[in-house]
Amino acid sequence: MNRSITFTDLYNSLKFTAAMTVLFAASFLVTSICILSYIKSSQEKELVEYVEEIKDLYVEDGYESVLHEFDLEEQPIWDRVESIERLVDHEFIFALVDRGVLLVGSKLEFSSNTEPEWSSFDLQSEHDFQLLTLSIALTEDVSLSIAQPLSYEYMFSKELLWRASLIGVVLITLILFFIRLLFNYRRRLEIQTLMAQLDEVSRSPDSVRLRCEVNDSALRDLTLSINLMLDKVSKLHGTTKTMSVGIAHDLKTPLSRVANRLQSMAQDVGDDIAITSHISHATKDLHSVISTFNNLVRLNSIESGKHKQNFQLINLSELINDLALSYEPVFEDSGRLLSHSTVDCVSCFGDKDLLSQLLCNLLENALEYSNEGSRVWIRLQSHTNGALLQVGDNGLGIDKEDQPYIFDRFYRADLGRTKPGNGLGLSIVKAICDVHGASLVLLPDQSGAVFNIEVPISNQ
Repeated sequence: MNRSITFTDLYNSLKFTAAMTVLFAASFLVTSICILSYIKSSQEKELVEYVEEIKDLYVEDGYESVLHEFDLEEQPIWDRVESIERLVDHEFIFALVDRGVLLVGSKLEFSSNTEPEWSSFDLQSEHDFQLLTLSIALTEDVSLSIAQPLSYEYMFSKELLWRASLIGVVLITLILFFIRLLFNYRRRLEIQTLMAQLDEVSRSPDSVRLRCEVNDSALRDLTLSINLMLDKVSKLHGTTKTMSVGIAHDLKTPLSRVANRLQSMAQDVGDDIAITSHISHATKDLHSVISTFNNLVRLNSIESGKHKQNFQLINLSELINDLALSYEPVFEDSGRLLSHSTVDCVSCFGDKDLLSQLLCNLLENALEYSNEGSRVWIRLQSHTNGALLQVGDNGLGIDKEDQPYIFDRFYRADLGRTKPGNGLGLSIVKAICDVHGASLVLLPDQSGAVFNIEVPISNQ
């Protein structure tokens, strides 16, 4: 594991820092523009108010009051040089004009309007000014024009913001770079640790899991997701192994018997009765093999969901009654009692053939695994959210150790496989329930095997 800072760490840190620095600079620039614009706007407002005061003074007290307001004891006339000196000293200049004749103020020509206006004043020297100008009529003949340079407050704020931006950019760049570099370094170490653990998992995927030894929440979530995936894969692997063993056993036994029958037929050539018996038994064994494959194909077909295209409104009560009546003689002949109790006119959307197979599989299961003299029942009850279908018996039931696995493919509680079957019956029942949106549970702590199925019903 490489614990030193790599070029990739530096490169990624620089990219992140550059992006964040540009974002900071842009944000600071926008903020600075807003602040300076506000200061300019305040200066415009103050100038308008000041000129209005001058006008009121002139109207009330005349010309002398205006000079007094401007702190002028005499009536100065400023030439171009003197006007520029005042602007350099951040003092305003003005021109009081009576019918085109300058009474007092600056000879410097500057544009002015009746509304505050900013304009650049090019002196063709080292001093260029941005002036705020305003003109107002004191009387019909007398007008006052004022020009102000940018205020001290504006210049100070501009300089302060400029220095702050430079210092801020440098500090932000350095701080973000080292923070991001540290983050990238730690993240790379955590990823390398995760990769090392994944290498361990690859050697023992069924037993070894990733350890959540990371601080990054995203990597921690990824670790948990990988562990969850590994658990599912391990479960699938176990199911596949069980299926492989089940298929091998379910095919090996009948095929071995067929092979033995063929050998016996070779020995009994000429004995028609023996040959007929061998053919009958071999055919029965081959039908068992074909049944296993047919059930597998059927199960995959059900799980694919393509049967939903054939869903229609089905009278579930009528379907259950018909099947129960057809199975009653079978149970009676086997020394068992089948009873049924259904609520009338319970309907649902589904595939009639699939629902019939669901009931047949459960009844065949009860017929196969319950003792002689056992009682088997089918009940259908209706309630607000759906219908409750129950199929159960009072036989030996299913061991608690086997109950979590009874819906898995090829799982059989009869590990010795002394009874016929391929372990797909309840898997098909579960698949049919899933495709119909029904829930299937095996009730715990019962004297026999009791299955509850919640079926969504239709009110049509």
